[in-house]
Amino acid sequence: MRSPLERVVRDVHASLTERHTEFCACEQCADDVVALVMNQTKPRYTTTGLGWAVEAADLDTDQVRAQLSVLVFEAMHRVAEQPRHAPSETVTSKPREPGR
Repeated sequence: MRSPLERVVRDVHASLTERHTEFCACEQCADDVVALVMNQTKPRYTTTGLGWAVEAADLDTDQVRAQLSVLVFEAMHRVAEQPRHAPSETVTSKPREPGR
């Protein structure tokens, strides 16, 4: 079982983190942002290649990307307010690769 939504949320997060370097880009914060967003959206799991293709095509529209960008940016703010690590552990360099 796979979630094309998670891939897209991670891509959107990586893109926003590159443009907004004031947010932590560590793996813990990235995972927290993804979890917050995925808990606010309709589940989109698939078990077949065809299902993946259909969901991925729907998630790749400008409207869906814009909606996800808003949710991701809001989640980035929430995570930044209460990160689950010490301030000295903040990472503002390049985030991990999308889809990992």
